[in-house]
Amino acid sequence: MITRPVRERSIDEIVQAAEEAVNATGFEELALLSLSSSDFDRIVELVNRISERFKGRKLTVSLPSLRIESVSIDLMDKLRDHYSGGFTLAPEAATERMRRIINKYISDEDLIATTREAYRRGWTTIKLYFMIGHPSETLQDVQAIADLCKRVIEEGRKVAGWKIKLHAGVGTFVPKPQTPFQWVAVDRRENIVAKQALLKRQLRDPNIKLSWTDPDDTLLEAWLSRGDRRLADVIYTAWSRGARFDAWNDERKAGVWREAFIAHGLDPAFYTHRQRRTDEVFPWDHISAALRKNFLFQDFRQSLEGQIRVDCRLNCFACGILPTFSNLRREHPGEGWKCPDVKSPSHIREPVGASIELPIAGD
Repeated sequence: MITRPVRERSIDEIVQAAEEAVNATGFEELALLSLSSSDFDRIVELVNRISERFKGRKLTVSLPSLRIESVSIDLMDKLRDHYSGGFTLAPEAATERMRRIINKYISDEDLIATTREAYRRGWTTIKLYFMIGHPSETLQDVQAIADLCKRVIEEGRKVAGWKIKLHAGVGTFVPKPQTPFQWVAVDRRENIVAKQALLKRQLRDPNIKLSWTDPDDTLLEAWLSRGDRRLADVIYTAWSRGARFDAWNDERKAGVWREAFIAHGLDPAFYTHRQRRTDEVFPWDHISAALRKNFLFQDFRQSLEGQIRVDCRLNCFACGILPTFSNLRREHPGEGWKCPDVKSPSHIREPVGASIELPIAGD
């Protein structure tokens, strides 16, 4: 949401940056970083250009995350010759109902077909990214993650035998500011633990690796990303009492953070487990991301009804970008802006759908 409007780097610019980075570092793996790499309009051409430029230099190309519905067989064939490691896909949720809520709809059959083709074309490891703790999620939705992983590995064995592996990475959803889910509460710790325990019980296949986010890390992330100015004193107190490297498991000090909240008379649940009112003024409202708050709320409300909103490059939904950057658009016209041309407001539709998944963007 906060990187709108969509902008794509030119292939020449990306290839030049890649060459400068590889020459300066000597590294042998190049990652084309994005939330959904395969949504880059010319991704196959880019992979070809990268491969040609570094031919004979043993450089492997990594695409960290591919959207299932946009992964083409052509792209997979190109990657097979220039890619090492696992094939990474991000379904995010394992039921079609939940995918509609987060506006990332794909069918189970599309996912199975994509993973089957990946195994058939020589990948031995597939990594699937999921999240638990989505709004309206049930234990049945979490069970579906295990069921889907089992089905993927079973289908893979049919085409590639018992050598194949599956890595299921399961994070926990933290609703972020300036997004349609900023009104949603974070899942409670006991619920997170129960959902993770279910997955651990269900995914005991030796060829399936399960990784998850520690609940204390999730709560800390929620406090830091959703807190108000009073959190400054909590952060300082926790730091002064030894909370310095909480991202390292052996240095995590969850108790220190709880003590810091108590020292300042604050309830951590106020920042995490509380559903926000529709008219609540958020601590970050004074910071503009150029998105209208009403647009975000409409997105949130429609997403709970399972309504899908198409890519904003195909249809403008008046998120607020156009009026915010209208003068800049007029001064610098061109295809680099994926929003409609700045003319008159009559061609802009009002928001009517669910949340938008942003494609690959350059700075």
